Amino acid sequence: MTTFLTTPRTRTTSRLSTTWRRAASAGVAALAFAALTACGTDDTTTSTSTEPVTITTLSGTTMTVPGDKPTAMFYFSVGCGECVGGAKSLAQAAERLGDKADFVLVDMDPGESAQIVSGFQDFTGTKDVPAVIDTGATLTKRYSVASLSTLIVVDPAGKVTYRAKDPSADQITTALRDAGAV
Repeated sequence: MTTFLTTPRTRTTSRLSTTWRRAASAGVAALAFAALTACGTDDTTTSTSTEPVTITTLSGTTMTVPGDKPTAMFYFSVGCGECVGGAKSLAQAAERLGDKADFVLVDMDPGESAQIVSGFQDFTGTKDVPAVIDTGATLTKRYSVASLSTLIVVDPAGKVTYRAKDPSADQITTALRDAGAV
């Protein structure tokens, strides 16, 4: 009787290689996902002044960041479940402070349409908060935002005075007041 050891070893090696490749691919995907959605610690590091940038909201109005009053920008994506709470907190802070500060929802996914973002706003109760799709990553790069559900407060001079992950409405309101919202 002849035994063929080569075939089983080849299959075993092939299975291990395939398993390793799948694990490596899953690991890379997990790291990429973590980079986009990672729960980081609050970072209130401030940055230097920046030149204003004019953005066009989904409703067609323009706004300048930084403007003549503090601005709160919440970075999200429609598919981010964690972002729902932060968007609602932004809307609550906007109700409290009214025209004493500027507010904007910044969609980090350039592939999402205005209609999809509008549906997110309906779902989160943020229809009164201007929204933009950061198709060129202009705001994302300018303010070094690396993860979804991040809130940035910028004072009128362009200095980042507050940076946090999923802050409450109280935290946003306090941060805007500290940045000059009166």
